Amino acid sequence: MTKDVRFGLRMLRKNPGFAVVAVLTLALGIGANAAIFSVTDAVMLKLLPVRNPKQLVYFRLLSQQEHGSVFSRAEFAQFRERSHSFSGMSAFDTVRLIGTVDGQGEFISGECVSGTFFSVLGVDVTAGRPLTAEDDQPGRPGVAVISYNYWKRKFALDPSVAGKTITLKGTSFTIVGVAPARFHGIELGDAMDIWVPLAFWEQLRLNDHLTLGVLARMKPEADAKRASAEITLIDQQFAAAALGSKTTPLAERELLVRSVELVPGGRGLFDLPDGLPRSLLVLTMVVGLVLLIACANVANLLLARAVNRRKEIAVRLALGAPRIRLFRQFLTESLLLAAAGGALGVLLASWATSSLMALLSDGGALRALDVRTDVRTFMFALGVSFFTCLLFGIAPALWATQMDAGLTLKGASKSEGASTLRLGPRKILVISQVSLSVLLLVGAGLLVRSLQKLGMVDAGFRQENVLLVSIYPTLSGYERARELALYARAQEHVSAAPGVLSATFSRFGMLSGGRWIRVATHFSSGDKEEKEINVNCNPVAPRFFETMGIPMVLGRDFTGADGQQAPRVAVVSESFARRYFPNEVAIGKQLRFKDENGEQNVVVGIVKEVKALSLREREPLPQMYIPLAQAPSDLLGQITMEVRTAMQPTTAATAVRDAMHEVDANLPVVQIITQEAQTEGTLQNEKSLSTLSTVFGILALLLACIGLYGIAAYTVVARTREIGIHMALGARPDDVYRMVIGQGMRSALTGVMVGLASAFVASRVLTSLLFGISGADSLLYAGVSLLMVLVALAACYLPARRAARVDPMIALRCE
Repeated sequence: MTKDVRFGLRMLRKNPGFAVVAVLTLALGIGANAAIFSVTDAVMLKLLPVRNPKQLVYFRLLSQQEHGSVFSRAEFAQFRERSHSFSGMSAFDTVRLIGTVDGQGEFISGECVSGTFFSVLGVDVTAGRPLTAEDDQPGRPGVAVISYNYWKRKFALDPSVAGKTITLKGTSFTIVGVAPARFHGIELGDAMDIWVPLAFWEQLRLNDHLTLGVLARMKPEADAKRASAEITLIDQQFAAAALGSKTTPLAERELLVRSVELVPGGRGLFDLPDGLPRSLLVLTMVVGLVLLIACANVANLLLARAVNRRKEIAVRLALGAPRIRLFRQFLTESLLLAAAGGALGVLLASWATSSLMALLSDGGALRALDVRTDVRTFMFALGVSFFTCLLFGIAPALWATQMDAGLTLKGASKSEGASTLRLGPRKILVISQVSLSVLLLVGAGLLVRSLQKLGMVDAGFRQENVLLVSIYPTLSGYERARELALYARAQEHVSAAPGVLSATFSRFGMLSGGRWIRVATHFSSGDKEEKEINVNCNPVAPRFFETMGIPMVLGRDFTGADGQQAPRVAVVSESFARRYFPNEVAIGKQLRFKDENGEQNVVVGIVKEVKALSLREREPLPQMYIPLAQAPSDLLGQITMEVRTAMQPTTAATAVRDAMHEVDANLPVVQIITQEAQTEGTLQNEKSLSTLSTVFGILALLLACIGLYGIAAYTVVARTREIGIHMALGARPDDVYRMVIGQGMRSALTGVMVGLASAFVASRVLTSLLFGISGADSLLYAGVSLLMVLVALAACYLPARRAARVDPMIALRCE
């Protein structure tokens, strides 16, 4: 084996051009796969950096009214005291805070956790100590564990950080420990800066965070089904006790269908863009096809090289070398190429990963993912390299060891020696390259066209010249009455700022992803009893529809008179009115929400449809708006201010900040972006997927072009003597052009037809990713076909020109 490696290295050094082209081709294919694997591994495969992560589970409630991690502190206490299937259990909730250190505050992310949090996870701290159960007792002083990144960012890795204090909502917390560098929390995609005891949850939580998540570690001998049944029984008994004497037959039926599911927690909770896993799956298939094209290209190069080495192989066979020995030698050379390509591919992947992450994320959603080229990536690249070695190395090795040594040594011409390849493996490989390239280009074209269609969607409101300001009054200690007064003052001050036309507030900004689903009952004509409906509700301030450019169809907007004590009113969308009040005028109709004390909301206005959640909404989502002053208290505390400007909104940002500073200098302004930027952010997944697919499609096109050029050039070299004879017998250069280009174009056209058929079938995979177009876009298919034909003509032209300039006398003497 050592001799094979040394001989293989010598042969590669003798032909450095071939070696460089082959290694670079493989590096591009392997590097693309390794980069995508790094991200896929972090998103879908990698476990939390904790002890025995597969033993972790999350509790998820399933019921008719609610689902998810929605447990009270009292119910968590019941779980912890009465269950026997778990070795540890912890409750948690994410909080957003202003952390003040040495008088300087900044917006940070944190979690309120029970004292057993770190012990249940099995996470050791880098410095100091973790939180303990004693820290979670009422009346204990506030303590905190900070993340490694926050320690680095705020304290410059000060080894004496333990004992320093940080102020959160007016309460001082003493830092007692620092979490490990690789531990960012249990929510995938959301990096925590600080962990504090659950005893401070009521004080620090956001207003709409009324429940807790529960994390537990299964005992090694525990059965998951029995554990789930045990927790379900505790939950049902707790819910029944909470109902008490208010139980009804309906409530009893709902209790029977309540259950608690144990969700595997080894990979953490997901807080990632919805389409990211699906996009990564598509990209994995795309880079896999690119790798196949690269392998076909290298296999073509190796076949051509084997033809050029036919006399060397014949001599070795004549001297008694076993064919299996030659096969092993050729495979060893392929393995050397694959190893070099794999090593360079890992370097390319490590360089490209940051750019890939920037494309896949909007800059924040993936910041907590542990994406890097680690041992797992290296092992993946090693496996891919070995696979590619087999894929592109076996065919040339088999052909080389099956030649007739006697015929070659008797002086067979190069063209005769190559005849077995003229319509054989090399042509099949080129057809495969072209067809796979067409497949990738069609896929990329479909995604780009879909993105263009999404960009042309009318969202139902005017997005231009709108500035969005996110604020969290609750972080500065604002209660309901002071908060509503703050909004009124802020609206007045900002509306009067230079360059501002109007200002308003909404709890859920347009296309922000936030929603509030409420259950309401209503009467319509002909109904004998009330009907329940699910309503997407958004509390908004006066002038919201004017500021956002949402046309009022009928009725009126909200005013300052629609306060907390005023009669409850609502504005609904056209689809809401059509669906729930058909053939009636919705104005004056009444709705009652189940989460309120029987108070009626009277419809006072109807507005045009908007795409509030996603541009992909195919059917209008029935929407209801209520006055911000009449919203429940648990929805206050965080808000989005919409500001319409008379100029570029970014230019007016300073004036808006100054106006807010005049209202309250300590009010935390978390983010200021434009509505157009927020809308663009909702298309981040589509943008990244179409961009990367286009890049890989162009790479595939380039590799296919190289393959076409290679087979055309090889044909010219192999048939030099034959071309010379034709020209000596009177053939014109035009005849030679037609012969060379015709052979290359036949392969290319065959590949195009196979590729189009494959693309039509494979387009079904992309159906869920497309918007406004079908997978059988004839214009796109024609465009890709024309592009591939032009590229094929260009690739065949240079070898054809060289063949047309062959001197017949030199060609006849070349062998």
